Amino acid sequence: MFDLKKVWGKLKLPLILIFLALGLGTLGYKILYPDVPIEKLIFMTGITLSTVGYGDVLGVENNTVAIFYTMFVMLMGMGIVLYSVSLITAYFIEGTLRDAFIINSMRRKVKKMKDHFIICGAGMTGFHVVREMYQTNFPFVVVDTSTAIRDQILAEFPSVPVIIGDVTSDEVLEQANIKNAKGLIATLSSDKDNLFLTVSSKLLNPKITVVARAIDLSMVGKLKNAGAKYVVSPNFIGGMRIASEILRPNVVSFLDKMLRGIDKSIRVEEVVLPAIGHYVGKSIKEAHVFSRTGVNIIAYSDGDGKFTYNPSPSTVLNPGGVLLFIATAEQREKITNFFTLHCVAS
Repeated sequence: MFDLKKVWGKLKLPLILIFLALGLGTLGYKILYPDVPIEKLIFMTGITLSTVGYGDVLGVENNTVAIFYTMFVMLMGMGIVLYSVSLITAYFIEGTLRDAFIINSMRRKVKKMKDHFIICGAGMTGFHVVREMYQTNFPFVVVDTSTAIRDQILAEFPSVPVIIGDVTSDEVLEQANIKNAKGLIATLSSDKDNLFLTVSSKLLNPKITVVARAIDLSMVGKLKNAGAKYVVSPNFIGGMRIASEILRPNVVSFLDKMLRGIDKSIRVEEVVLPAIGHYVGKSIKEAHVFSRTGVNIIAYSDGDGKFTYNPSPSTVLNPGGVLLFIATAEQREKITNFFTLHCVAS
């Protein structure tokens, strides 16, 4: 999106200087040659400032005052014009070089990423996803068609890689390193685009987990059939939130703190237990989960979608099980490593 206000802020000074030099130069000639048409005086000033040298259109050589005035306009005005033109040229060249540097730097960074998330569309919904991912230290890359959105993201989250392009294109998805990605979030403005994106992403990486936004509830089934594991409807969620605010305000307040509270590092988190590990067949107590990670488990599922809340210490852990807990980003990393690294190596 072209930001006219930003461009004017950068080019205002050189443009004003050029028009000022042209205007004052013309005014001087008007005083010396009051009967000459204004357009001819502007032309004379223009060729003097630019040193084009089309000729003496006013007969300056026959007027001593006009000769010295023309020399003054040529020397002073030309300096102003050259300075202004250099500022304008630098703006466009530096902008182009800056964009090229940003693009190359981000491509190198994304190419090295693994098990990351791809956020497709950073509009009103996607931008909040970006902020949450950033605050909780998850690796991710953003793809959007707008350079203005890219600049907005980089202004608030300088280290976030942003790719500019049409995410429904396989080439752009490959630039986002989709084959090594863990998940993709489809928050494009159109449900049809999210549907197409879901199909494309699953074809490029069948193992990727896709979360898609759906404005129209009738698209939920289609998106899931296309390969989206989760479909979120902002309108449905908004309605449920409004009802919950009046029915159970304290619960909502607590969940808000866990999802977007002031202490941005504390969240409700999860870890999926790997197939191999010395914890297999052991209870939460026998695995020493709390003593080794400092994290209390608030819910456990064997992977069938049914959760046991506040599981007892005797709850047996099985491969594919899911643990839910409240933790900081550091604690989340610690418990994840405990089950995926420590236990496998043990």
